[in-house]
Amino acid sequence: MRDVYIIGTGIHPWMGFSEQVFADFAAVAVDNALKDADIEWKKIQAIMAGIFIYGGNAGHLSGQYLESIFGETGVPVVNVYNACATGSASIRMAYNSVAAGETDTALAFGADVSPKGFLTAKSDNAVQDRDVIRWKMGGMPNPIYWALECRKRMEKYDTTEEDLALVKVLMSEYGSKNPHARFKKTYTIEEVLNSVYVCDPLRLFEICPVSTGAAAVIVTADKELIAKADKAVKINATTMGSAIYGDPTIRISALSCPAVPEAPMLSESYSASRQAYEKSGIGPEDIDVLELPDNSSWHYLVYLETCGFCKDGEADKMLREGETKIGGKLPVNPSGGFSSHGEALSAQALWQVIECTNQLRGRCGERQVENPKVAMAQTYGLMGNSGTTILSV
Repeated sequence: MRDVYIIGTGIHPWMGFSEQVFADFAAVAVDNALKDADIEWKKIQAIMAGIFIYGGNAGHLSGQYLESIFGETGVPVVNVYNACATGSASIRMAYNSVAAGETDTALAFGADVSPKGFLTAKSDNAVQDRDVIRWKMGGMPNPIYWALECRKRMEKYDTTEEDLALVKVLMSEYGSKNPHARFKKTYTIEEVLNSVYVCDPLRLFEICPVSTGAAAVIVTADKELIAKADKAVKINATTMGSAIYGDPTIRISALSCPAVPEAPMLSESYSASRQAYEKSGIGPEDIDVLELPDNSSWHYLVYLETCGFCKDGEADKMLREGETKIGGKLPVNPSGGFSSHGEALSAQALWQVIECTNQLRGRCGERQVENPKVAMAQTYGLMGNSGTTILSV
């Protein structure tokens, strides 16, 4: 297997719902990635595209629709969907294609225009306008499941409402300094605690919304392209994990969980992160920057434990003592996290990888971590999908 490097990244800034065609957002991100890598479109030898599930036939063939904008060159195109871990699947496929020598340079991208309202496990087609389907969302929305798990945590580990609010305060500080963030307002503990409950114990400011955005990453093993890149970043491992039987997490779309745990919580993410540690030879103690999926304040805490950065129940202490701040032992989400951006299904895992890449390249301005060498991006998706990517310079 060959060494694979990221040489170009591109983002369309996160924003609210849009009537604009999703491919237009993708085109902005891909064009920025090409410029960052300083290569022409014809250098791309494979395209791994995140499916835009709300876009009908166009969304399910997102790679081909992107080609229709940049030019059809006959290269292999794979359209992939793994819920919110779609971007993880696309970069893993791009990496594997290049590492195995099938191609020298590949593109992974995702673009999403999320429907209004919270995502749910049940979606019914409502209206089809040409090749774009407008979706009607039904069933229990995601925050209900997160709130159930958060309440369990509060009972077991004495997590407080102040702890949950503190996550938002910290994320808003970083998001206010990120030009790609959707939300740039900073919050105090009091402001967060005074926001309304969505699902007790989670408040409005402690839950990320759905968003629109796009992200693209160009990977290569071409030594000439790596040499001329603006600080190429090595991919040490990029993995996918699925759920393990006996996981005690109340899984979205389900109404129950095992009474007696027989597997780790959020086992798909436990699996993906452990695979990445094993493949890279890099452990959690070696990570200088971490991007994790803070869909809610509860996620921020539990993922530190699930991915092995502390023992169960210890994440609250890390947060309170400032260990997860920039300048602390393990800076977490210096991007501002999902809290400052929101969920953009097929793009968000790639966006996390880009944020890690930008930290390793020293491009993050006021929210730059000092001299990081290793970074990790972790995301998860519906029905036991998870991805982990470990990078280094």
